[in-house]
Amino acid sequence: MNFDKKYGAAAAMVMLISFASTSYAAFDENLQGYTLDTVLVEADSTKDKFGNTITEQSYYRTGGDVKVITREEIEKRHYTDLTEAIKRIPGVTFQNPGYRGGEYGYSFYNNGVSINGDTRVIILVDGRRVDNTASSRIAGNSKTGSKSTGVNLDQVTNMENVDKIEVIKGPGASVYGADATGGVINIITRKGGKDNVGTIDLSTGSWDKHKYSISYSGSAGEDKSWHYFVSANRDMSGDTKYKDGIVGGNGTLGGSKWKEDGVNIRLDKDFNEKQNLKIWYNFKQGKDGYPIAVPNLKYYNAKDWNDIIFKATVGQLDADNKLVGGTLTGDVKNPGYHNLYALDGKAYGSFSKFKNNDLDITYTFNKENGMDSFVRVYSQQHRYAHRDKYQWYINGRGAADAYKAAFPDGANNEQLQAWIKDNLAPFPGGDQEALKEWVAKTGGVAAEPTSWHDENNRGIQLQYAKSVGVNDIIASITYDKSKNYSRRINTADGSTTSTHVDRKSILGYIQDKIHVTDKWEITPALRYSKYDAFETTDASGNTTQGKGDTHEITPVINTQYMFDDSSSMYLGWTKVFRPLRQGDYTSVDGVFKTPLLDEKGDAWTFGIRKDLSDKTSVAIHYDWTKMSNAIATLPIFDVTTGNITSTAVNAKEDKKSFNITADHKFDDHVTLSASYSHMKDEWKAKNGWILDSSWGYNNSSDINVAINSLRPQNHYSLNLSYENGKLYTGLLTNWYTGCSSYAFTSNRFLVLDWNLNYDITKDMTAYVLVTNLTNEAYETSYNSWNGVGSSAMPGRCIMVGMKYKF
Repeated sequence: MNFDKKYGAAAAMVMLISFASTSYAAFDENLQGYTLDTVLVEADSTKDKFGNTITEQSYYRTGGDVKVITREEIEKRHYTDLTEAIKRIPGVTFQNPGYRGGEYGYSFYNNGVSINGDTRVIILVDGRRVDNTASSRIAGNSKTGSKSTGVNLDQVTNMENVDKIEVIKGPGASVYGADATGGVINIITRKGGKDNVGTIDLSTGSWDKHKYSISYSGSAGEDKSWHYFVSANRDMSGDTKYKDGIVGGNGTLGGSKWKEDGVNIRLDKDFNEKQNLKIWYNFKQGKDGYPIAVPNLKYYNAKDWNDIIFKATVGQLDADNKLVGGTLTGDVKNPGYHNLYALDGKAYGSFSKFKNNDLDITYTFNKENGMDSFVRVYSQQHRYAHRDKYQWYINGRGAADAYKAAFPDGANNEQLQAWIKDNLAPFPGGDQEALKEWVAKTGGVAAEPTSWHDENNRGIQLQYAKSVGVNDIIASITYDKSKNYSRRINTADGSTTSTHVDRKSILGYIQDKIHVTDKWEITPALRYSKYDAFETTDASGNTTQGKGDTHEITPVINTQYMFDDSSSMYLGWTKVFRPLRQGDYTSVDGVFKTPLLDEKGDAWTFGIRKDLSDKTSVAIHYDWTKMSNAIATLPIFDVTTGNITSTAVNAKEDKKSFNITADHKFDDHVTLSASYSHMKDEWKAKNGWILDSSWGYNNSSDINVAINSLRPQNHYSLNLSYENGKLYTGLLTNWYTGCSSYAFTSNRFLVLDWNLNYDITKDMTAYVLVTNLTNEAYETSYNSWNGVGSSAMPGRCIMVGMKYKF
């Protein structure tokens, strides 16, 4: 079935559901009432006339596909972290197989987010970007095509601190930057209300998973103009369990335990209706296990372990057990190879650590027509450290030479197994005493890190907003100085050496929201992006000026039109500009031997919303990103040598995505939201390039199909909720189809999450959460080195808890 037919089929299906049941609804559930800058917003005021959900940040937007998760929804569904909350939004996909750290907690081996198939996603807190332009969290370059800004969403802040979450698909607002082509996730923090309220929330469940949080908020002063919010939390978990998609059994991801602590403080002083001061402090730290990949249960036994570790460490044997070939690594050459990673997390206790200290001080000196004029200063100090330890051979290196010396003419099976037992790491799932002895003989478990990264941002932002007739004008400029320190402790004398990379940036924009008529708004804007060259300072204090001095002005135009009280549409276009990472500016490998260029292109968004009745609404969103300079590593024919060479290039990228949502309110108690998402990404060679015709995963002859095989083609979602007095329950259904057998253990996955919330008294609430209700075996990402199924998502997890208000 081709792309257009799929769109038509999905649209027909959801429209049929909608017409068959008369309904209202917004996909933003729990909009019966919420706070907006300490003002209670009633249900009939939560949407503007175009159907957009109103938030503290909504004046930046003009139309667009925006979903809002409110504090009420967070408390009723008891989301444990930001990922858990946002995954219910159609078109959002995460790569986080059940543990927090990813690879070292610094490079996103398995942890990232995409919106409608695009990882160019910007993370904000109260409208402020939290990425670091000097960071190397993803990698020092973009050769692999990774577009992420390098923010681990679950490390940003804790859920107690979150008032609302805006998820904006596509580049729908000029303030968020020229590189936000995938979209924006904006976390709006909590502000104390007029009444003094405290909460204690305790929960426990599967895998020794525990969550403790306490908060207290309110106001002070005779005029109640001071507002405060304070929270503290501790979250922890033992080793995650999963269901293997190949053999169907249940396994444990050894070494995936984690513990995180957080403290948040926000103070607000309202001087009058137009002026206020906000001081926000965020602390979060954690220690996460480092399991890398889930074991493949098909090969997770002592016999296969010995075979795999011998091939990977020593080499290949002939029929007489004589060494005749080199080592075999990777899943294709040595099936089950990634099972060896079990030593890192389970046996040696490899781990990652992070610590965040964030401060944001904002003085708003004027409010006009929903717009803020303010000055903001901020500081981010983020530390990331890791310790990955493993040893496959008793002496560290030289396993092949040792085996040859012991058995130059081969060995019988008994001699071979005895040599393996004495020289190679034992099976982690077998004799635990033998495993402990091995770890002790090879230097013990992973010790505290002797090296780490410090990412520091300091900046200032000035914004001025003014209404002039039918024009709402906002101008803003932000100066940011980012530093990425690499620090190391010298084992000889205990001193610390440090090198760092600096990059300064200026991001500015001016937009004019023109109220052409009562039914039509047009918002043109210009964005200015200026990035200074990277500066590298060595341990002796010598500074070297690198490359990267780049700037661009990118135009934007968005518009929305209301046909009548029940329907509206939006349309947007923006120029895309994404600067390179440090290593890209000197990358001259491969065929062409020329440096890469900044990513550039165009993005369009289009959408229609329609209330079919006072109980039913539907919405359609389409976006198209056409990149003229998108970085990818492709196999290109070198005419000078006659060989195919893997080359990092600025290729052409053509990405399309489509969402349709339908919402239905059956009665005062039952609501249903349905959605369908589809995306397609095509990579094209520029003129004069010849691609390897056999390139691709599993030798696919179509490069475009190969790219799209790395994610499910279709995502269907149903979100059903029931509320009646003291009882609230919700069921979230996610159905992924069209998964390629190259990358996934099944071509479709059905995943259910369920929660129950019951008010025992007006101050006491009991709840139950079950994620992956049916214990489905599924994955959301693929790594060709580790093989199919190596990134299995968590199995069924049950949490029970109690929340008390005082």
